Amino acid sequence: MAHIGVVNVATMLSLFGWLALLTNILTLVLVVVFVTRRPVMERFRKGVSAYAGWIMMTFTVSASLGSLYLSEIGELMPCKWCWFQRCAMYPLAIIFVVGVAKGDKEQSMRSYATPIAILGLMASIWHYLVQQVPALSDAESCSLSTPCAITYLEKFGFISIPWMAGSVFLLTIVLLLGFCSPEGSTR
Repeated sequence: MAHIGVVNVATMLSLFGWLALLTNILTLVLVVVFVTRRPVMERFRKGVSAYAGWIMMTFTVSASLGSLYLSEIGELMPCKWCWFQRCAMYPLAIIFVVGVAKGDKEQSMRSYATPIAILGLMASIWHYLVQQVPALSDAESCSLSTPCAITYLEKFGFISIPWMAGSVFLLTIVLLLGFCSPEGSTR
């Protein structure tokens, strides 16, 4: 595996695995906050709504840079389904960077960011299934040179690269649909 300084790709993959787990925990907490209608949770919900754009920008930009690190520095060749996920993640990162820079309200980004995030999540789910379900590992959509069934990482027995991307897509969808509505926003 390639090295950059003293940090090797295996270490970075492990770090990315931990970050994906934390993203999953954050998403679960946000779902609980969204469905719980208590005064304390409402204050927390309004606080999250005020920073939803920043959160989505941070996670999508980080995921985009992480994917570029893995392919360009780590020399892990992305497969076809990795590219589909990138085709969704990169525009989301740009949408949120521009939106935050312009001071756009998150609900204005919601109509065009949500379909992209949903398509990205669907690609992540399919890619994860291709990796995890032996009957799907010979899927016609994958090539011999960069097979989609290769798992470069399996942290905690379930987190792989498509799981990581799917985690960011799911967090983005939860924020867009649960925290970027006019009633959820404090602006």
